[in-house]
Amino acid sequence: MPNSSTQLELPLLAPQPSGDEYLPGVRGPLQIQFVRHPRARRYLLRIDTNGVARVTMPRWGRRAEARRFAEAHVAWIERQRARQLQRADARRIAPGELVLLRGVPCPLTVDVADAITRVALGELSYDVPAPADLNRTVRAMLRELATRELPMRIQMLAAEHGITVSRVTIRDQHTRWGSCSPRGRISLNWRLVQMPDSVCDYVLVHELMHLRVANHSRRFWREVAAAYPEYELARAWLRRHGRELL
Repeated sequence: MPNSSTQLELPLLAPQPSGDEYLPGVRGPLQIQFVRHPRARRYLLRIDTNGVARVTMPRWGRRAEARRFAEAHVAWIERQRARQLQRADARRIAPGELVLLRGVPCPLTVDVADAITRVALGELSYDVPAPADLNRTVRAMLRELATRELPMRIQMLAAEHGITVSRVTIRDQHTRWGSCSPRGRISLNWRLVQMPDSVCDYVLVHELMHLRVANHSRRFWREVAAAYPEYELARAWLRRHGRELL
């Protein structure tokens, strides 16, 4: 297996997009995305949950060489892509299913009237054309909530701790709950709104403390403990329930 997702935990500096291409595959074209990361030391390959192959390029890397790297692993890409898509199908959301919202399992309700479907989850409600793609609709609802609430919340916490955040971005991150750059730019996973507020706050504080200490040293965890004394309880919740999030 090529260097893949386990090798992509490159915190602090955000990868820079470098465009998409397609590779010929046995079952049809394979979408591939190239990103350049200043801290990558070699070409790295992973498949995201939508089945898109992603090649991370080091600063000195060349696009043609990155493409050859991907072409050499087409068979692996197709196997991993099939597994990801199977997992996505297995997690199809159905009416009445319980979905976490702020840590509380809420039943998903779906009402169809004429050509409109009303999808509701707890305090959230969307009207979409029928038939509705529930997976896409519920994720859109939660991401919109995250976009409204998370930037404001992290700025409040930053002010409490005397930290400056230059920009907050809400993303569909698949391997982490948040990330930050030395310039004060923080990216947050929209799934944070599915967690209890206390757990969400821990993740936000965790990222803020990385603006003081860039690693996970003892000094970093002392900063976290001082800012959020019950952080171990939040980490325990994530270990128990993190896989239950969409």
